[in-house]
Amino acid sequence: MEIHTCESYPVIKTALLAPAILVELASFEPGNDPGTGEIALRARFEARIIVDSTIPNAAFAVRALASEVARVIHQNSWGMNVSPAEFLGASPDGFKPDLDAYMVWIIEWAHEIHRGDSVWTPSGIQPHTIYVGIAPGIGAAHEPDYIEVPNGEF
Repeated sequence: MEIHTCESYPVIKTALLAPAILVELASFEPGNDPGTGEIALRARFEARIIVDSTIPNAAFAVRALASEVARVIHQNSWGMNVSPAEFLGASPDGFKPDLDAYMVWIIEWAHEIHRGDSVWTPSGIQPHTIYVGIAPGIGAAHEPDYIEVPNGEF
């Protein structure tokens, strides 16, 4: 099935050339703090898959297109400085009254992004691991999976 309209943040008109995909950034949530002074955001995106409800097999067509969009989204970052996409789900969508004349499914996914300047970049100092121990058993090759303390003593 060929996509005829693909837009972000569209203004829904009285008519829409379908099949269509409408994409928007839906929300920000806290992400995993990278420890760099940047803010970590989990950006949640939505894509509405829209098919004309009067075509033959419209119910099948919208689901097939939704599954293909989910496949393309999965683990994709489109060359941007974001985490690979985490597919969150796909389901029928009835929350846009402007689209009541169409069959609509919503695809949801998230990327983690970091905004702001890293405190490490200007100085050239990068965070790294420091190993503490008794020679010669020091370093990544000697890093234990756990620390064993005999008789509960430290």
